[in-house]
Amino acid sequence: MLAPQFGFNGRHPARGFTLVEAMVTVVIVGVLATVAIAGTRKYIWTAKTSEATGNFVHIRESQEAYKQEMFGYLNVSTDFNDGSYYPDNPKPGRNKMLFAGGTGDVAKRWQTLNVQTDGPVTFVYAMTAGANSAPTPLGSDLTVTNWPSLVNAPWYVVKARADFAGSGVYTVIAAGSFSNELFGSNE
Repeated sequence: MLAPQFGFNGRHPARGFTLVEAMVTVVIVGVLATVAIAGTRKYIWTAKTSEATGNFVHIRESQEAYKQEMFGYLNVSTDFNDGSYYPDNPKPGRNKMLFAGGTGDVAKRWQTLNVQTDGPVTFVYAMTAGANSAPTPLGSDLTVTNWPSLVNAPWYVVKARADFAGSGVYTVIAAGSFSNELFGSNE
């Protein structure tokens, strides 16, 4: 049996933690913090991108209704260059704008499609369409390894992007009518 250890005055037992106990505690807290940060980042990204994924459903509904009448999807934006996105938000990801209005050709085609969003949007959207051809490449801000080289049917591709940090690095989400997958980058 070990004798109790006493403090410097010999009356009270010494209290405190050993160095090993303190180091183990720091390691455990560090591991928990790492797990929490990773989980929190995923949660935040999911919350921020839920607008885009929800609007993809509205866009799909509008494109399918258009296809029923016109036998093909509406080519709204023609490409994924900077001037092809709608609405014309100078700070996507930092400002919200109504998904309505505008006077250019892209705005008129979005109005023809009549997409109904749940409210003002943070993301800006571009959409291309075609038939029996290769879908529009998504651009350098989103790499998809299994992107089809040919779709033998009418197709459309929609892409949403937003710069949440204001750093010029966009969070990008894309989907195509030929797949049920969502593709994303810069989470």
